[in-house]
Amino acid sequence: MKPIEKYDKLRGGYYTPSEIADFIIRWANPAPESSVLEPSCGDGSFLAALRKNCRNADVLGVELDPDEAAKAEEIGYRIIKGDFFSYYDQNVEGKKTFDVIVGNPPFIRYQNFDEKYRAVAFELMKEHGFHPNRLTNIWLPFLLLSCEALGNEGKIGMVIPAELFQVDYAAEARKYLSSHFDRLTLVTFRKLVFNDIQQEVVLLLGEKSSAEKGIRVVELEGLDELIRIGCSCLDRAEMKKLDHSTDKWVKYYLTNEELAVLGKLNADERISDAWELFEVNVGLVSGENDFFLSNWKNVMERSLEEDVSPIISRSEQVKGVLLSEDEYLQLREKGKKVSIFTPGDRPVEELSESARAYIVWGESKGYHNNYKCRIRKRWYHVPMSWKADAFLIRQANLYPKMILNSAAALVTDTLHKVRFKEGVDGKAVVSAFLNTYTLALSETLGRSYGGGVLTFEPGEMRRMRIPMRGADKLDIQKIDRLQREGKYEEILSYTDKVLLYDNLQLSEKEVMLLHSIWNKMRNRRLMRKQSN
Repeated sequence: MKPIEKYDKLRGGYYTPSEIADFIIRWANPAPESSVLEPSCGDGSFLAALRKNCRNADVLGVELDPDEAAKAEEIGYRIIKGDFFSYYDQNVEGKKTFDVIVGNPPFIRYQNFDEKYRAVAFELMKEHGFHPNRLTNIWLPFLLLSCEALGNEGKIGMVIPAELFQVDYAAEARKYLSSHFDRLTLVTFRKLVFNDIQQEVVLLLGEKSSAEKGIRVVELEGLDELIRIGCSCLDRAEMKKLDHSTDKWVKYYLTNEELAVLGKLNADERISDAWELFEVNVGLVSGENDFFLSNWKNVMERSLEEDVSPIISRSEQVKGVLLSEDEYLQLREKGKKVSIFTPGDRPVEELSESARAYIVWGESKGYHNNYKCRIRKRWYHVPMSWKADAFLIRQANLYPKMILNSAAALVTDTLHKVRFKEGVDGKAVVSAFLNTYTLALSETLGRSYGGGVLTFEPGEMRRMRIPMRGADKLDIQKIDRLQREGKYEEILSYTDKVLLYDNLQLSEKEVMLLHSIWNKMRNRRLMRKQSN
């Protein structure tokens, strides 16, 4: 899998380490004379593993690039020189099935996916009830159409981006896979297994017919452990019941006991859904921060005091859970870029002399030609909707948090903005947000890549749940002080007692399980950051 330059970027195929190909072939264990398909064979990593481990299988490879196809042919199997989607459409759809399908499908983003191949792939996906869009990566139609090509007793083993676990564009695939296979196994790695790329992968092993049904996740350190343990590593994982939904699969890292307590609370009507409490949306996009965002010294030098508004431009500018006017002024005095140019949506001749001069300076730098600027009616006017009552951290390290915006500051898209519903006590929501249940849930709703940061889109934040019973008894000043001191364990001890023990009447074991969920999921993503 490879999002890389020139030919490699267009083909998108990082070739599979022989250890992974051998592992998948040994797991699939094709019977003599069984039919095996490799839909994106490259130079033949899986074909070589098949030749070594099961010489009598009826193997077919498909490869678009003629040079790579020629290398694959040398292994001794029949190779179709062309694109998989056309081959599938003309020779597989409604005509034949395979016993085993293995491979490492290309990893190519929509914009790099040749339109003539993309059109065929997307049309086939639509025929099977899927809804591809501009976020769809090429590995997805490879995987889904390969699954459709399996016989009733078939097995599939593929190297897939770990995005399968969590991205929205793979939501349909998660639901489909959970319904299409009796048993799914996902082998994941704490360390990257492809040289030279920051691409986390999983080994997806699917069985259409299995006496033992469900899903299991096996987490290994890296290739060395896979080589040492081999297929016996699969026996160490606890089988979980498959949830036939579009939910993210990161939850399957949890034990059945942990899943049970999380599921119980997710269905508890005493706990509020975030969408019932507040609206959430992205912060503003200036189009050119070097022009629109300024420190106070620059504002005064250019006499723009009447043409700027307060703004929070970086998440590290908000240390606690409260942003007061005094704290905002302290940020300003420290030289932080917390002022945004807001001359108004008016013709330039109606603006102040200082604002006009600043706009002329910006145009001399070419800022008005930036895409976001040039598509506006007036390039110097940043579109804004409602002002935020609070902010939500969009990219969290240890944990997400909400900050009450008592300074009436605007916010860039480095954070999300929050507007509380009518009658909702914002202080209570901000205070209650930091509890072990909500933080545990956040790890299953957000998405994390190789860098270890937990990222949330507004839609994921709307799915958060917050126990609000008793939240009015929480002291937000105390929580703010502890947050600034980095004493998050003391915050959780305080909020859990009020919200989880006293009001939801959870047992000590249940709260400890929530701690286990949060620690396990958080530490897993942070460890990936360290190992990468």
